[in-house]
Amino acid sequence: DPVRISIIESVGTHDEVTAALVHSFGGYPDAELRLYLRNQRFGIDAIISNLDLTSPIISINHSDVFYTDAHSQPPPEILVLTTCVLDIRHSSMVEALDYLLSSTTTHLFCIIHHADHWEAGDYVDTARKWVDQGRLDFITLSQHTNDFFTTRTAPKWNSDFSIYGVTKPGVVVRTFPPVFPVDIAESDAVISGEISLAMQGNYESQRRDYDGIFRGLGQIMAKAASSIPTSNDSESTVILHLVGHGNLPQVPSEIEANVIFDHDLSYPDFYKLLSHAFAILPAFASDGYYDRKASSSVPAALIAGSPLVANEKLLAAYSYYPREAAWVAKEDEKELDVVERVINEHEEYLKKRSAVRAACRQLAAENRINVANWIK
Repeated sequence: DPVRISIIESVGTHDEVTAALVHSFGGYPDAELRLYLRNQRFGIDAIISNLDLTSPIISINHSDVFYTDAHSQPPPEILVLTTCVLDIRHSSMVEALDYLLSSTTTHLFCIIHHADHWEAGDYVDTARKWVDQGRLDFITLSQHTNDFFTTRTAPKWNSDFSIYGVTKPGVVVRTFPPVFPVDIAESDAVISGEISLAMQGNYESQRRDYDGIFRGLGQIMAKAASSIPTSNDSESTVILHLVGHGNLPQVPSEIEANVIFDHDLSYPDFYKLLSHAFAILPAFASDGYYDRKASSSVPAALIAGSPLVANEKLLAAYSYYPREAAWVAKEDEKELDVVERVINEHEEYLKKRSAVRAACRQLAAENRINVANWIK
């Protein structure tokens, strides 16, 4: 019989992680997928329906339906909680999980986004009941969040739990770069005459270092205008696309024409826009993105197939992102300093664009191999 796999996202966020999980678990041969999603935002359903899956999606229902299905349908052999810290304590999930733990052999995959959110709480107690029976794997979205969880969070649990390999069943912690293939543009980001830079995510000022970005943008506009060849010998323009949602930051008047806010794009349009970028700027607003939480900008660059600006700290934290696919910052160089330095390197851009697209294909294939091994 096919392996019964259910993927739940009960919060209505983390659409891209859901799509990555569907691609990887749906690559398992002889399985059937049931999706339980609170919301399919921004056309993520178009992305999911376009994925090349080995095993079919049997049904897509609202996350609240899982409570009924858990009792009325054959239980899932694999249950994936996409936003585990919230899924596991959602009102419709608590009793369902208790039932599955006591009455079935379901195995849980619990996705961790913030490694420091798992020190204590009722949801930790729930997860540990599953861990105690050897029926839960934690999945982190990067190696640095895996490291934080295994070395700083789980050791604070006040019992015999310890990292897998020391005591069994112990705590099993996997790493899963959340990427998947999409149809993306092959157009050249330089020859068009517009050098597109992109920064994606929530517009909230505490999440992005806008002051630093806006200060740097003005410094490279003149250089770009005077030195970048275009297809029609016209002047080149640097445009910063701020792609996301939320309250807009204030843009200084002198660069206002060079900053475009791309609001609430559908996912197909989002990846299409990013795929034209000469560089994607992570613009982390806090060091937390280097040690305990995973940024969505890094996988977005891979999925869209455009090079990321990255310092050594980022490359170490997000070790799945290859150096040859990045515009690598020198010591003490800010992100737009890097762009200013490399703005004329058209051939290097083409090499990096090719490298980032190859890396995404490889990671997506490796995810499927890893998931198959985890299921076995």
